[in-house]
Amino acid sequence: ILIEIDPGVSFGTGKHETTQLCIRQLRKYMKDSAKVLDVGCGSGILSIVALKLGAGEVVGTDIDKDCIMSANENLKVNHLEHAKTEFYVGNLIDDTQLQQTVGNDCYDIVVANILADVIIPMAPVIPARLKKDGIFITSGIIDFKEQEVKEALEKAGFTFQQRFTLRGMEHGVSIYQLLLDA
Repeated sequence: ILIEIDPGVSFGTGKHETTQLCIRQLRKYMKDSAKVLDVGCGSGILSIVALKLGAGEVVGTDIDKDCIMSANENLKVNHLEHAKTEFYVGNLIDDTQLQQTVGNDCYDIVVANILADVIIPMAPVIPARLKKDGIFITSGIIDFKEQEVKEALEKAGFTFQQRFTLRGMEHGVSIYQLLLDA
């Protein structure tokens, strides 16, 4: 996948190991026309990858309005349809209006390449975004925070699936699946 990225003032060139691990998992779990939520979208790198892998729609959120501007500019550089993508400024953890705007029970995949200290308080709001059996791909979790993140996500209703790291890394990517009763 060829992607052009200018991160501007936002995070995300695609070269960091945690981003690479998220991309690998997006490649594995992406299905044609999937709906993807990119939390902490930064430069939009993971949103762009999802679209290039066949996502039908991508929604991105970030607390920094400059990131939203960068993400939209990177969509243009990569010649992607804007109708398939929306980016919003806000904190999904406690912004109920943003939670309503991004929607409930509608995402096949949620991806978040952000720190454990953000994932932990965000854990309770992610399940409402996912469809039944949806996948949560999360990365950026340093080893000594991993158990705390796992406990928070399992308490929120997720089942741990897999963890991947690159050799010599203290950060990895973890895959959680939301397995709910019908």
